[in-house]
Amino acid sequence: MKKLNKNIFIIFCLIFLSFFAVKAEAAVLYFLPEAKTFDIGKEFSVDVKVNSEEVFINAAQATVKFPSDILELLEVDKSNSAFNFWMEEPIISNEEGTLVFIGGTAKGVAGEALQVLKMKFKAKGMGSAELTMSSAVVTASDGQGTNVLSAIEKTSIGVGIDEVDFEPVPDKPAESDDKPVEEPEKVERKPILVGDLPEAPKLRVPLYPDESQWYNHLGEVIVLWEMPPDIIKVETKLSQAPDKKLGNTEKELFTGKSFGILEEGIWYIRAQFKNNIGWGKYAYYKISIDTMPPLPFEIEIDNEVSDNPTPKISYETQDSLSGISHALVFIDGKGPIESTETSIVLPIQPPGKHTVLVRVFDFAGNSVEDDLEFEILPLPIPTITFLTKTISEGDLIFISGKTVPNGFVDIKVFNKTGQEVFAEVSTSDGLGNWQTIIEKRFAKGEYTLSVSARDNRGAVSYSISSQVVRVKAKIILSIGFIDLGWFEIFIIGILLVAFVVSALAWYYIAVKRKREAYRVVAVRDIDKLTKLLAEDLEGLESWVQKSKDNLKKRAKPEMEFYLKSLHSTVGKMKKYLRQELNKL
Repeated sequence: MKKLNKNIFIIFCLIFLSFFAVKAEAAVLYFLPEAKTFDIGKEFSVDVKVNSEEVFINAAQATVKFPSDILELLEVDKSNSAFNFWMEEPIISNEEGTLVFIGGTAKGVAGEALQVLKMKFKAKGMGSAELTMSSAVVTASDGQGTNVLSAIEKTSIGVGIDEVDFEPVPDKPAESDDKPVEEPEKVERKPILVGDLPEAPKLRVPLYPDESQWYNHLGEVIVLWEMPPDIIKVETKLSQAPDKKLGNTEKELFTGKSFGILEEGIWYIRAQFKNNIGWGKYAYYKISIDTMPPLPFEIEIDNEVSDNPTPKISYETQDSLSGISHALVFIDGKGPIESTETSIVLPIQPPGKHTVLVRVFDFAGNSVEDDLEFEILPLPIPTITFLTKTISEGDLIFISGKTVPNGFVDIKVFNKTGQEVFAEVSTSDGLGNWQTIIEKRFAKGEYTLSVSARDNRGAVSYSISSQVVRVKAKIILSIGFIDLGWFEIFIIGILLVAFVVSALAWYYIAVKRKREAYRVVAVRDIDKLTKLLAEDLEGLESWVQKSKDNLKKRAKPEMEFYLKSLHSTVGKMKKYLRQELNKL
């Protein structure tokens, strides 16, 4: 009782919350009377239906209005309703001409002609009685009480009159909405005479076009046939078994007949032609209608909290008419998984809380759903007892630890940017010890290992991250505490080459500059010596010119003096030039 009261409370909370929820158009509330017109004093029924438009709903409420001067509401029948929770009995007021109802269900249901309730009227006054609804709400079973009502279809019933406007909502007729509804046509002609009995009629029902299918919508059943030119009579019969009992002979010839709105169940429409020879063979047309969803059910699971990653769920229910077709299973909103069984083993689920939702369909397309929360517990997190923290390029990483006995260890390696660069699976022994050598050659950089446990059922643990593993350049030369790899040696080589080239360049520049300096000095001094020599020669020439008369008297001593000076100057030049050449 406590669970029942809780469900009722939740349902009607959702109904009232729906007034404030954002409206999402989907469901249609409508009336479905058993006929168009009735005589005064006649008792008849009108169904209140809802077309959920493939949206799962869990509650509906409305105020039905009818003309109290024409109709009297005798009783309300909820026995075949898709809703099994009622806040209170529907409230009838013939004085005000109203019926107020609030119904719900703990399980979401969906269908094209879901039964809400059946109203039994008595026709007491002549006229056209219009049935309408107000203050109507249809809530989705989405946990938020969303109002999904998109339309209300009214209807009219004639009492003591021949014809009224009658527009029950066609849930999903077989014909397209763009095509007009086919009506039987009257045949007026003189039949021809033939020599054989007529063939069985070829029957066609646009609203239910496939005899092998179950349907979950209701509407006026119009049966059509082709009328051969020799036919003079047509006999029809509607029954729930293909019998050969006497049917109804039609007074006039038509290319079809309306059988009104059929209730749920399996129906057989029979037709037979007669010509001048006699009655021909029977033709049967089967119509299967089921508008009720399967019975509500509860999902059962072998363990709601367990470390078993593949729990088994069961969802057994029944459908009295069309039978159970299949189920769709959604896990955490993903799927679906289709099954024709009443139980299923779920695929492997990760640790954490999950929701499973099961929708069971009958062969007519009606459905009911239920959901369940369950939790998968993780395995113990593995430990890392040893790890090679620093290696050189090309070296191997060794790692070991403890985990579940006879299990698996999933090892993943990530680089500094978080990208997975390696994955490997190791196994543990009977004591839970595990170890592995990662043989991949990693480039220089920093890496992190992620380790998680797994058993043979597929159960997993949360992962643990290792300390950073540093991969350095490969060591080629070791000097004291300094380890040199190829990269370091390459850099040192480049520096040495640069140093030698720089030294040679500086030496070349120094020598060149020195030679240039010597050359400048030598040229300067040579110029000086040459100048002195030139001056001595000029002096000699001047003396010769001035001393022509006395040349003979004084020629010898002065000539000797100038010559001696010339020789001295030339000697100095020779000595200097040799010294300078030796320097260069």
